[in-house]
Amino acid sequence: MKDLVRSRPCLSAWRRLRTLPRDERGTSAIEFALASLPVFFLIVATIEFALDMTVDVTVQIAAQAASRAGLTVTAPATGTREAQAQQIVMRYLGMWQNVGATVSVTEYDYSNFSNFGSSTYSPTTGAGNCGDVEMYNIQVSMPAFTGLASWFGMPNLNFQRNFIVQNEQCSS
Repeated sequence: MKDLVRSRPCLSAWRRLRTLPRDERGTSAIEFALASLPVFFLIVATIEFALDMTVDVTVQIAAQAASRAGLTVTAPATGTREAQAQQIVMRYLGMWQNVGATVSVTEYDYSNFSNFGSSTYSPTTGAGNCGDVEMYNIQVSMPAFTGLASWFGMPNLNFQRNFIVQNEQCSS
């Protein structure tokens, strides 16, 4: 009698084990667990990519606006043209400083296009001379929004634009 009692739980467990492959309870939960991680990753990656593209477009717009300030040899009424370009850039990019971005604007003065790209430039503090080529370098460095980029070895995102304009030719 004692042997019969002992064998029943074992027999019951054996029957459950045999019916387990046909049991479909919990399948939806397992499928959801497997599918939700890649979907969540894609959603976060899409948000990160969209925010990064927004920053990149903002840098582009700021560079275009700042380059318009360098189209003339006339100095602004107050301050320097470089300070004016800095103010224009910060009007567009200042909001990104709230999320840890560092913004720098550098203006380079080349005497003509043949010198462009060489080391014969001078960081300018004024309007430049008639016909000078001015280059505005705008750099933005910031941490990734979601931290996803740091998984791929990019703890900081860097955005850069160079805009080149030539001052008006002076009339002789």
